[in-house]
Amino acid sequence: MDEIIKCTYCQKPAVYHRKISNEYVCPDHFVKTIERKILRTVRKYKMFSPMDKLAVGVSGGKDSLAVLYNVIQIQRSRQSSTEIHAILIDEGIHGYREESVEIAKKFCKKWQIPLHILRFQEHFGLSLDQCIPNLQNLLINACTVCGTVRRRLLNDKAREIGAKYLVIGHNLDDQAETFLQNIIRNDLSRIFLHPPWGNLQVESGIFIPRVKPLMEIPESEITLYCYFKKFPIQTTPCPYVEPYFILRKQVQTFLNHLEHQSAEVKYNLLRMHENILKLNKPIENSSKDLSELKSYQLIKERVKSEITQFCSNCHEPSGNSRDLCYYCFLKSKLGLI
Repeated sequence: MDEIIKCTYCQKPAVYHRKISNEYVCPDHFVKTIERKILRTVRKYKMFSPMDKLAVGVSGGKDSLAVLYNVIQIQRSRQSSTEIHAILIDEGIHGYREESVEIAKKFCKKWQIPLHILRFQEHFGLSLDQCIPNLQNLLINACTVCGTVRRRLLNDKAREIGAKYLVIGHNLDDQAETFLQNIIRNDLSRIFLHPPWGNLQVESGIFIPRVKPLMEIPESEITLYCYFKKFPIQTTPCPYVEPYFILRKQVQTFLNHLEHQSAEVKYNLLRMHENILKLNKPIENSSKDLSELKSYQLIKERVKSEITQFCSNCHEPSGNSRDLCYYCFLKSKLGLI
């Protein structure tokens, strides 16, 4: 008879082996260690304070429900009196988005969080389903349109409600994949502009800084966390992901394969991203804060200068030498402006 492996923290039977730390945990301690790590991440990177009004991007999937739940618990444990708002973007994908909308509505009602639902058709002019027939001829994939419109609508709504930060559910896998993808593309600016803990904070009043409390939690552990918490997460996959060749999918497959041989590979990529930002010594020798690194400040100044370029259609930032921002560029290609 096989010996029952006990939890590292108690004598209950273990259900999960965390290879990176060689811990064996029971369901209770699995949940506790995840929530403790999320809280430590928020504190370590000073993501938000009890006084901050927050917007949380919600999709109805495991990551968004996990991050929303933990943000609620963190702020309420701090006796925060400021509001938390959930924002859901409805792309208009028939047979897919309906499930997650209902999940998000019930979840937000249970925790008494206001939910704002923004629909592509109302704000962009077409649902994603309606965009699809035209995208093949334009050599644009569905994920490009979806990502661009979602980012715009999330930022617009977060800014409208007066949120200081936009909380998103990007996990360790997302961070590692993005970093490696940017290396493959030789995109140094994105490596600096999008640190793993969130977006570069530019005090412009235009972009709401994003923060990522799940950045140190693997996707597999978030899935198990939601199972133990009995969160009603969406199970229907997006129908538009598989038909396209997407570099990120190739990077994801590669990293998952490596992880079987080396459990720390995704953590190492996360730390490497942080270490790149630490290459230059702090401006003040007495300070160790990442926001005061020379490299960080140089990039920050560059971003501020780029915000002087505005879209001729919507008047949002468009980047250097662009007449239209990419959001409006897509609208023009689809005949919406």
